Amino acid sequence: MRGKRLWTGVLCALITWTMTGGATADDIGTHVGISTISPCPSFCGPIPPGHTDFAFDGGAGDSFASTSIDNIDGTGEGFASLDGPTLLPLLGAEAFSNANAQVSTNAVGMRSYLYTGASETTISLDLNLEGTVVDPSPNDGEVRASIAVIRLPDLDFSTDYATLVFEIVPSESVLGRTELFLPDNAGLQSVPASIPFTLQPNDKIYVWAGIRARGTRGGSGDALNSLTAAFSDPTGLIPLPEPGTATMLILAMASLRRPHRRC
Repeated sequence: MRGKRLWTGVLCALITWTMTGGATADDIGTHVGISTISPCPSFCGPIPPGHTDFAFDGGAGDSFASTSIDNIDGTGEGFASLDGPTLLPLLGAEAFSNANAQVSTNAVGMRSYLYTGASETTISLDLNLEGTVVDPSPNDGEVRASIAVIRLPDLDFSTDYATLVFEIVPSESVLGRTELFLPDNAGLQSVPASIPFTLQPNDKIYVWAGIRARGTRGGSGDALNSLTAAFSDPTGLIPLPEPGTATMLILAMASLRRPHRRC
């Protein structure tokens, strides 16, 4: 498993390196943040001699972000990529907590797309969340994902789903949104969903996706393999910024190298 994850990280980093310029801060963004805290008796707080730790990567204008953490509270790892085969947000997050501690991993990706078709079209954003949740006690393990399709000419990158869709973006500009949850203690699970929406010529949309994995007091959430997205019909949809030839070549090689994994 670690070998597969290493290949995924290296490939995504290589793809990012070959991207052409031209991205603006409001076209794309990725972010990964991990936090740990202890002790966690009935609640979590850094009561002396408590412990907290943080790790972050990414931001507005970044097409790839990843980080990890390993300390006395547990382990966490996450990545966010905009350069996978569908050129949509691809996210992974895991959090494994030790007894009396909490680990939380959040990964976010956002990208804009321009619809260049000549007529109105209705398509869907097809999603799949895969992973496992171990929950020794209620609410001690969690994996959840939040996704929104937004129609606006410009949108600043945000890492907070609720603030974005309920405070920043006008309700009429949210073409669709959904949240996915993995069931507790059910082994490896796959949860699909779909967001249908209608586009007019020259519409600019943003796809925002976020995933959270959390473990508390020995619980865990593992969705490093991962939240994926694809348009049901991408005809006429151009990702912004457009990928260069080198990127597309590497994407083709990636699909041949591991057809069952997407980077």
